[in-house]
Amino acid sequence: MDYRIHGTTMQTLEVRLEPGESVFSEAGCLLAMTPGTYMETRAPGGLAGMFRRALSGNSVFLTYYRAARGESVVQFTTRMPGHILALPLRQYGRVIAERHSFLCAESTVDYGVEVTLNIGRFLGGNGLALTHLAGDGMAFLSIDGEIVERDLARGESLLVHPGHIAAFTDGIDYRVQLMQGVANMLFSGDGLFLVELTGPGRVWLHSVTVHNLVHIIQEYWGSPR
Repeated sequence: MDYRIHGTTMQTLEVRLEPGESVFSEAGCLLAMTPGTYMETRAPGGLAGMFRRALSGNSVFLTYYRAARGESVVQFTTRMPGHILALPLRQYGRVIAERHSFLCAESTVDYGVEVTLNIGRFLGGNGLALTHLAGDGMAFLSIDGEIVERDLARGESLLVHPGHIAAFTDGIDYRVQLMQGVANMLFSGDGLFLVELTGPGRVWLHSVTVHNLVHIIQEYWGSPR
């Protein structure tokens, strides 16, 4: 499979499929495709898979694209102004992604939802379920704003606002803690919680959060032009 990422602040992904190759994505990610591309929407994993995806807030159905005859080109787009991150999973191993970060992946990639009983994740704003990606293939994530990437050594930690977490490798430990200081919690505008990410591993962050963007837009909503 060959791919190209186009654009600057609102990137698109172009995937070229040869016969026998296929990719899948969640609903609503398709931008365009060439005639002759076979498209099939289905719910892998049966009722259990559908339930887990619904619980996580992800699409219940996944859409698969494959080259029916000759080469096919499929283009995907991000939900927000931002960038597309290409992940060769053979290099990174298992990657845990925030539920809205997933864009698409090769059909050889194991994509699923893992429910966690870590109430800290729920309180931190990322819910009780996250997406996991593993296997031998390429996966692509949608990063809001710029891609902020950090490598953490063993035992090295980083405190992150939960809304900025896009993905991290499986070796990263994830713990939620209260914002320090009552004044910080009440008046900083950064919420009540921070997430402590501890290495070893790599972390990818959104430089923009949907919640902050909505807050800014709401200030102008209904204002006279």
